Amino acid sequence: MKNALILSIYLSIFHLFGQESNINNAVFINFEQFKDNKPCEVEILNIKDKTDLLLTVKNIDLKCKGFKKINKTIAIRYNQDLYYNMRYNVEFMTKNRFSKLVIKGKYCAFLVDESYPINIQGQAGFNTGGLLGALILGPNGKNKIYYLDIDKGHKTKVLTKTRLRKLLEVDKELLNSFDNEIKENWSAELFLNYLERLNKIYE
Repeated sequence: MKNALILSIYLSIFHLFGQESNINNAVFINFEQFKDNKPCEVEILNIKDKTDLLLTVKNIDLKCKGFKKINKTIAIRYNQDLYYNMRYNVEFMTKNRFSKLVIKGKYCAFLVDESYPINIQGQAGFNTGGLLGALILGPNGKNKIYYLDIDKGHKTKVLTKTRLRKLLEVDKELLNSFDNEIKENWSAELFLNYLERLNKIYE
């Protein structure tokens, strides 16, 4: 009887710590909510797994009209960070997995690197080379950046050198600076830095 009571208490504590239900957590069930930064607050957000860049969600409990299921949501706010649904890129066949937005603004971006599960690395083309020019090799291994322009829709694209240069054409000085730096420093950090600097133009 005593052992059963101890087990019951243990399971209750485990269940409690497996859930998050504070004001920092919210769900963007559609893209308009995401653009307007007006999410639905959640009552319970049950996390299956979390790393520095990847959030895997087990269950969400919220009372928000229009919510269907986790994998249909656009993004999740968890402990002040934003995580974007990876399914909104054609490369990924993930379920309930959200990647942390490392850039936020007119242009949003998340980074896939070698810390991700092997199956996601494979979907990103880490083993086959992926989209030509899309993989960025740096001191920390392979990286791939996915971005979206919030004025053009919810689906993400791979941020290649060609695409970034096209975006930077709005500011010739910024473009020239990027062209000079990339000769010596081809890295994910450089790409993200210039996307962040580009965002400041639109603030």
